[in-house]
Order: sequence, then C-alpha cells, then structure tokens
Amino acid sequence: MKNELVFPENATNEERQVKWQEIAEIVDSDFGFNTPRAKNDKVKYNVRLLIQRGDNLICVVKSEKYGYMQLPGGGIENCESIMDALRREAREETGFLINDIRPVGYIVEKREDIRNSHDWNQAISFVFSALSGKEVGINYTEDEIAEGFKPMWIKLEDFIVEQEKNEGKKESYSGCFSNKRDLEIAKFFKSLMLQ
Repeated sequence: MKNELVFPENATNEERQVKWQEIAEIVDSDFGFNTPRAKNDKVKYNVRLLIQRGDNLICVVKSEKYGYMQLPGGGIENCESIMDALRREAREETGFLINDIRPVGYIVEKREDIRNSHDWNQAISFVFSALSGKEVGINYTEDEIAEGFKPMWIKLEDFIVEQEKNEGKKESYSGCFSNKRDLEIAKFFKSLMLQ
C-alpha cells in the first residue's frame, strides 16, 4: 500500500516537488514482532545515500565492533532541509563532499512494537545517489567512534549479498529494520541501474 509522503518541516519547495517513488514499507510483522505499543504520530526523518565512485563501487559504513555494514545517512535535524542533511551526513560518515546528487526514492519504517525504544513510531528515509567528490575527512560521533565505524568501498552486488545473509538474523530490534531498509534500498537502486 502506497503511503502518503509527509515531509520534514524545513523541506524546500524543490524537495517537495520531486516525484518521490516509494521503495518499500517495512513493518514489525516482517520480522515476526507482534506486541504493539501505544501509537503516536511522531515521525523521524532521515536521509540515506548511495555514494558511487568511478570504479562502480559504493561507499558503506562498517562497524568494526559488530561487523555489520550500512548505507551512510542519518537523521534530518530540525533546522535542516533534506539536502542540507544529506550533504552533512555524507561528509560526516564517509569523509566526502558529493556531487551529481539524484533522488532515488523514499522508504517507510513502521516500528510500532514495544521493542521500539524511540519516541517515534515511524521513520521516513529520503534516499539519494551521488558521486564522491573531494575527500574532507570523517567526523563521527562518540558512539560511532566507540563502535569502530569506518567508511569502505564495496560492489553493490556484494553489499546486497551481505545484507541478505543478515536479513532477519539481527539480534536487535533496530538492527532488523536497519538491515532490511538498506537491503531494500540497494536492491531498488540495482533495479534502476539495470533499466
């Protein structure tokens, strides 16, 4: 079922006028979670990014501590437009400025189980592709440093295989959603590249 796309407060008119395509909707039942908590209307807005370079590799962020990989991205802050958040997250998590930015679509996560420790029940991630530009250095948070985050380059197909191996096997509630989110984004992007 197609969701009506709701935008963050500081989204620009240009961002709102993009013909955003829904990539997927991820829900608790995808993982067998069925203990609903009280619903709320709070939405967390994020950006996710497929950064490519000339050799057809994409940049992902790897946790050395836990061994998982994820697409670069994160939350849109209150004062930011979608593009401002995208550029900031790309710089912070991969160390690159980006160019040739193109909207890919959006993905919805409905985390309505009591296992959700956040104060929001729904997350919307705006997904983009871009080319890597000038390298300016990473800027990880303390939590990311403690987890041993580091950017790495990988073939899109290899990233998909890795995410498929982990699908539904994550020990954390949040990890199940994050893994499936990035898998769905990567598969969707691959399908666009084949068109």
